[in-house]
Amino acid sequence: MGGILAAHLCTAGHTIHLVDTWKEQIRQIESHGLKIIGKEEKLVHPSHLYTSVSDLGDPVPEFIFICTKACYLDSVLNSMSDTLKHSNAVFISAQNGLDTEQVIVKNIGAGHVLRAVITFAGFPTGPGEIKETFFIPPSYIGWLDPSGEQPCREVAELVTAAGLTMEATAEIQKFVWKKTILNTCTMAIAAVTGLNMQEQNEFAPTRILIEDLLRESINTAAAYGFDYGEGFFESVMEFNKKAGPHRPSMLVDLEKGRKTENEFLVRRVAEYAERKGIPAPAHRTMAILIDALEMRGLQK
Repeated sequence: MGGILAAHLCTAGHTIHLVDTWKEQIRQIESHGLKIIGKEEKLVHPSHLYTSVSDLGDPVPEFIFICTKACYLDSVLNSMSDTLKHSNAVFISAQNGLDTEQVIVKNIGAGHVLRAVITFAGFPTGPGEIKETFFIPPSYIGWLDPSGEQPCREVAELVTAAGLTMEATAEIQKFVWKKTILNTCTMAIAAVTGLNMQEQNEFAPTRILIEDLLRESINTAAAYGFDYGEGFFESVMEFNKKAGPHRPSMLVDLEKGRKTENEFLVRRVAEYAERKGIPAPAHRTMAILIDALEMRGLQK
């Protein structure tokens, strides 16, 4: 996702400072550029490339999009220089899941942090090349503190002008929860069973489990004031049916023995449900199983 965003902003004429710890990726981009294929094709040559965020900060970028997975936020922030943290830069949390922006706020302060909900995605086909798989506009971005409204609207405008429609909103958490609901009802099952989204929907027992997870997350969101209206349950189930053989990233992470975003997704929904006394046994059970699978993978 970060590469797709960088390519669009670079094409629009913005100066991009691109950080990726995948050294082969940076070497390839340095030599041959960053290539986007799939829904559209772009080839850009960002002029500032780094393999560590610790190298970022001179000059200080105006906006810093943090596009790593949520489970690596602490690592990114710990590697960041104090100069950068205490600068006037505005940091954008672009992760999936609940409360990712709060991890950044603890290090930066709410006045310099924005939260984004991204509705485009892709995957690397190799070093220096990303396949863009879908974009369901608009993406959303919101401020956490009144002082962040102006830069928030500025970010939305420049990203939209770069070809990735984005709306600024004072109700960003409504969209954060909505995407979390969409994610958790299928990614949890994929992570535990290995089934892709099409297989989950075609196998009756897992389809019933999707429905259970979906009801739990919708009820939990409603307890916090986020109501998506009549027919939302049915629209999500219909979306899942049309997703095809998509393999959620949490499954891929477990297969590769990597950390997952469970803490901010399935487990976090269960925690929010418990605070309000909302029954969420499916989320709690799936979260425990995912944690166990992750622990086993990391020990190998």
